[in-house]
Amino acid sequence: MKIIKTKLFKSLLVSFFIGIFIGIICFILLSSNEKILLSDDLTNYINLIQEGNFKYFPSLIKSFISSYKYLVLIWIFGIVFFCSLLIPFIIVYRGILLGFTISSIIYVFHIKGILYALIMLIPSTIIIEFILILISYYSITFATKSFNAIKKDKTINLRHFIKNYFYIFLVLSVVTLLSSVYEIYIGSNIIKFVV
Repeated sequence: MKIIKTKLFKSLLVSFFIGIFIGIICFILLSSNEKILLSDDLTNYINLIQEGNFKYFPSLIKSFISSYKYLVLIWIFGIVFFCSLLIPFIIVYRGILLGFTISSIIYVFHIKGILYALIMLIPSTIIIEFILILISYYSITFATKSFNAIKKDKTINLRHFIKNYFYIFLVLSVVTLLSSVYEIYIGSNIIKFVV
């Protein structure tokens, strides 16, 4: 993929990794009481899965909406040029969430936490984050090309451009849904067997 080798994609990836690092630091700075509350939430989540009380479909909807809202937001930001400047901050934020999540799981479950984190995050979360970085790349590229065309008073085939941009969005939306299905139906069942 040529996209992965571009400076823009690499800078978005670096932004994401900076976010992960910040997320880990944020977790370390939590008070003991906050860590206990977090520990209770994670333990309850694992217990729900283990005891067979996990509600799959509502969790699927929640998981999909959680990821999809970022996908839509980034896509819209690509259309509104000035908003595209905010896209790297969304990527950093997603990195913060991931770093915080990994730290929390490892803190609560210790050595087993590494295994739980891998099961929970691979491949669904990794795919979602890759999708968001990919749509960010396309959004910033789309916004930049549109802005340059307007600034230089060039005529571009805007209809073709938007059509391609929309197709990319649709494909990434489907992949996001499939990733959420994997996370909820397969990932949670793998955890049930590992616990």
